[in-house]
Amino acid sequence: MLARVRLEAQSLRFRVAPTQRAIAVIIAASLAAACSGGTAGDTAGPATSSSTTNTTTVAPTTSATVEDDGCDDWAVPNDLPIVDNAAVTVTADNHPLLADLRGEVPVRYEAVVALSESGGHRPAPPPTERNGDTVTALLAGLRANTTYTVEVLLLEAGCAVGRTRPVTVTSGSLPNALPPIVVDMARPEAMHDGITLFNLLDIREGFGINIGRGEEPPRTGWLVMVDEAGEIVWYHHTDHTMGDAEMLDDGTILVEYNDTLARRIDLRGDVLDEWAGSIITGRYLLDEFGRQVVGDSPIVVDVDSMHHEHSLLPDRTHATLSTEVRILDGFDEPVCGEDPDEFDGSYHLIADIVVLYDPETGAILNEFSLFDYFDPRADPVAFNLCGFPLSWVFPNWLYAPIDPLVRDWTHANAIEVDPSTNALLVSIRHLDAVIALRWKDDADGAAGELLWHSGPLGDLELLNGDWHRYQHAPEVGPGSSLLVYDNGNRRLGTDGSPNLYSRAVEYVLDPDAKTISQVWEYRAEKDGTPLFAGFVGDVDRLANGNVLIVDGGLNGLEPFPELSARIIEVMPADSSGGDLVWGLEVHGGPGWVVYRAERLPSVYGR
Repeated sequence: MLARVRLEAQSLRFRVAPTQRAIAVIIAASLAAACSGGTAGDTAGPATSSSTTNTTTVAPTTSATVEDDGCDDWAVPNDLPIVDNAAVTVTADNHPLLADLRGEVPVRYEAVVALSESGGHRPAPPPTERNGDTVTALLAGLRANTTYTVEVLLLEAGCAVGRTRPVTVTSGSLPNALPPIVVDMARPEAMHDGITLFNLLDIREGFGINIGRGEEPPRTGWLVMVDEAGEIVWYHHTDHTMGDAEMLDDGTILVEYNDTLARRIDLRGDVLDEWAGSIITGRYLLDEFGRQVVGDSPIVVDVDSMHHEHSLLPDRTHATLSTEVRILDGFDEPVCGEDPDEFDGSYHLIADIVVLYDPETGAILNEFSLFDYFDPRADPVAFNLCGFPLSWVFPNWLYAPIDPLVRDWTHANAIEVDPSTNALLVSIRHLDAVIALRWKDDADGAAGELLWHSGPLGDLELLNGDWHRYQHAPEVGPGSSLLVYDNGNRRLGTDGSPNLYSRAVEYVLDPDAKTISQVWEYRAEKDGTPLFAGFVGDVDRLANGNVLIVDGGLNGLEPFPELSARIIEVMPADSSGGDLVWGLEVHGGPGWVVYRAERLPSVYGR
């Protein structure tokens, strides 16, 4: 008789049906050393590996239950015998939190993927590839400076029959350039399971902070994954900033890069695909340090930029935001402090374009310029045409060297598709607007038609609550729900004085009746003190109903000078507030920014 084992590890349950033929690897990852508390070196150290002749692994914390299916009963996988004609080796990778597994497993065996280790940390089992007797896998999701025991369990006809001799691998150190990341609240029983992916921007030099690089060019972009304890289990570091990042179904990551291009990368950070606008492949091919920003053979899309958002749509096309400059005349008087005697009645304005394109060829399938939906001449003050003045902030740095009179007018920052209503939602920060455009031609009209406009200048009547201000990351949900991260810039109190706080806010809208109502909000606060994140931010509804909120631009404001950014998970309650079930803080002071975050099932995205 053989044995079927079902492993129950915290929230992880894995079972292989007898008919499953894929060979997978079971990583029994035993924590032999806690993460070191010392200061990391100047560079991250790679993982190291070794084999062991000891056939007894540390007893896992995983419990096993045996089903009445004709298999022998094994108390735990460690009771399985060593199979001599199967073996596994693990080789360190240049990335300190990755390693390569190679197993020699006769094709007669099936396998079930499971993971256990004595210290409580249990990296997700990796996807595997097989070529004859050879099974390979990339081990990811490791904590730094930690020794893991690795083995492969073998199955026949769905029943466990043995395992390979265990080996060990020790992960390396994290780069010392990362700021402290601290989890100060965790209620595992109420949290949504998984790994949190977020992008971390180092823009300290833009704020005039001297960080002692010397002559070394800056490297400002990070993608980071952390587990529920806030331990970093994966990262990717690049020369330039990275914006929106989403993990695709195949476990690769689609990420906006440098506000001018997009990449699809794997967990090693290798670039698998690249799409770039015409400026970054032309006059801005090299940055100010002489580094080539884009690769040698990108798919070129005929747009100026590709900024903030880059999404794979349900029809497998891509959506991004681009920009253009137009000179609008007909203004009766200056509104941005110009000398009236020298004012020529015109403004040089940067506005955004929603771009849909074919990722195979780069051909533009459709585009919608915000100049075609808004005219600031109707009310120059209300339409906020003076823009954002910092020269190093996008899109100013892209256009100002060519036209010093340009102003960042609309500053769109997000696209969200709602297939159920054939709508593209666009967040337009500087106009306090979220608009819905018809995504594709249909029986009711042509693509690009304005369906509705949420915000103080829009066509929806606010029945109760407050409008979003300088918002980010709109997300649609059931019942015509609209969830938004409301930064709160320019928010005024009833007495007309500034009332600055940030929040996640949910509305329900009726596009036919042209009404919208606030139904829930969660205001950012720490120790009873309201928090204001004047830029960036994100909000996501999780599958269990909780809400993941990114207060990404806290920027070291008093009374919390070390608090750069925060990611929290909230269980909503009533129309306001809720229970905080998880809280992560980035402690680096001004200039460290978290743009967006998403919760993944594992480091592999599955």
